[in-house]
Amino acid sequence: MGIINNKTSLLFTFLVIVVLLIGMTIYKVSEIHLQRSFTVTEKRIIEGAQACVWSDVCKESRITLGTLINLGYAKEEVNPKTKMYYSHESYVEIKDNTYTFVAV
Repeated sequence: MGIINNKTSLLFTFLVIVVLLIGMTIYKVSEIHLQRSFTVTEKRIIEGAQACVWSDVCKESRITLGTLINLGYAKEEVNPKTKMYYSHESYVEIKDNTYTFVAV
């Protein structure tokens, strides 16, 4: 009877470890994918703002997404986490030749 309990507890421990490893791996991979999706979306918006500034159409230090869309430098973008469109009040801030996207 002691051998059966030892085998059962060993098997149970092994299964718990495998499930934890697989679960943590899936979680980490999904987090990396989400972060990369944010990076790609923000980069597209920032590239539109850069093109607008370089063509001397946008001269402000804060350019809203709505302005970029109206001028044709960007399109509607979806937030990868919420699956909803970014607000047109979201903006790209230009400071010391650095472009930063801020979602509102």
